[in-house]
Amino acid sequence: MGSMEKYKTEFKLKVVKSFLAGEGGAKLLARQWSVPEEKIRTWVSHYRLHGLNGLRPKRSAYSEQFKLQVLSHQDREQLSSRQVAAVYDIRNPNQVVVWRRNLQEAGLLALRSTKQGHPTMKPERRSPALPDTVTADSAQALLEENLLEENKRLRAEVAYLKKLQALIRANRSAAPTKRV
Repeated sequence: MGSMEKYKTEFKLKVVKSFLAGEGGAKLLARQWSVPEEKIRTWVSHYRLHGLNGLRPKRSAYSEQFKLQVLSHQDREQLSSRQVAAVYDIRNPNQVVVWRRNLQEAGLLALRSTKQGHPTMKPERRSPALPDTVTADSAQALLEENLLEENKRLRAEVAYLKKLQALIRANRSAAPTKRV
């Protein structure tokens, strides 16, 4: 399957729910659904952080400031491209890799927004709420809000895994001493 393969939101949700229900790991589900394993991991990350909206199609033009913010967050937190893309709701984790390469090869100018990709039908119509108009304060507030949400979810996940681990340990220690 090509890398530009489009998947419907309902299909992504079905795959994510089967992953979260424990019906298989990314590798097994990738074979079962004929989807690249990385896509499943990306969908699951986006779903965990952004719910159903994380699986919906999204077209965005990102400002130079936003790209720098993403890359510095990635460095600071030692995150993979997939992880940082999920935090910032960037649907294509490879975009972060491209930004990093461009920054390293050509410096800050390489991060300036260039109108690439699909041409718009009405180039003269500009939305007043483009990402370039986001102030540093509002971007920081949004980032903090996302990080707090992520932190809350991760704490819940850790608590769940600890309980699961304790349950598994209890079952293992109880198994050899079962009396009939």
